[in-house]
Amino acid sequence: MIIIWKADYEGSDFPADLKKLGKIHKTIMNKIGGDIYGPYLPQDASVMYIFDVKEYEWLNRAGRLFFAEVTKAKLAFVPQRYEVAVTPKEFFGK
Repeated sequence: MIIIWKADYEGSDFPADLKKLGKIHKTIMNKIGGDIYGPYLPQDASVMYIFDVKEYEWLNRAGRLFFAEVTKAKLAFVPQRYEVAVTPKEFFGK
């Protein structure tokens, strides 16, 4: 399962905060599993990451950790949206 996550940035030091955000994402991935790709700079948001995970519940667990860590680090990233993409096998279970 692939999760495409996008956020906007409302701060003043994007390069430094992007490094901090990357460390937060890597910490989350180490705690709950999966692979991470990014950061990417898409046309319709400030930043985008791609997560390759085994189950949908990962999104809920990662979200709880993400908001706590970003708040603690006082980062100005505002989640914009996410998309979930699954293979036919994941969708149909066959």
